[in-house]
Amino acid sequence: MEVISMGSGDSVNGMPYEGPVTAGKVYVCSRCSHRWVARKKGGLPKNCPKCRSTVWMKDYHICKCYRCNHKWGTVNEEPKRCPKCHSTKWAVPVKTGESSPRVRSVSRSMIGPDLMKEVVRRYAEGESCTTIAIATGISFSDVYAIVKSHYAGDHILV
Repeated sequence: MEVISMGSGDSVNGMPYEGPVTAGKVYVCSRCSHRWVARKKGGLPKNCPKCRSTVWMKDYHICKCYRCNHKWGTVNEEPKRCPKCHSTKWAVPVKTGESSPRVRSVSRSMIGPDLMKEVVRRYAEGESCTTIAIATGISFSDVYAIVKSHYAGDHILV
């Protein structure tokens, strides 16, 4: 029996191909490494009988995200983003030793009239409660409560 290891070699119509497909040839899935013998003549099998992958004949890459440590398999050599955390910088190692500046959280008792005026002013300028909370360091629920007290009955931009 002749073994065809798909995922390498020549290509026909964009698909790896090594010789005519005849019954009795052994195919190898590049995704799960399953080996099987073709029973029919007349073309490449549509999917792997074990894992049902339709891309069994293409190179399969295992990727790991540096952001969330998620591992996944794909036929793309360079995926655009991690399927779990959706980071576009999944292949860029995270720098260690550098700390990002953290916003100090302001407790409810520390919110004075000046800070309340700042929240109301920012909201009146079109900022959402979320962006105000991030910029000022006040919790979202406090920002929402301040905005709701000044704009009672209106639709609040979260």
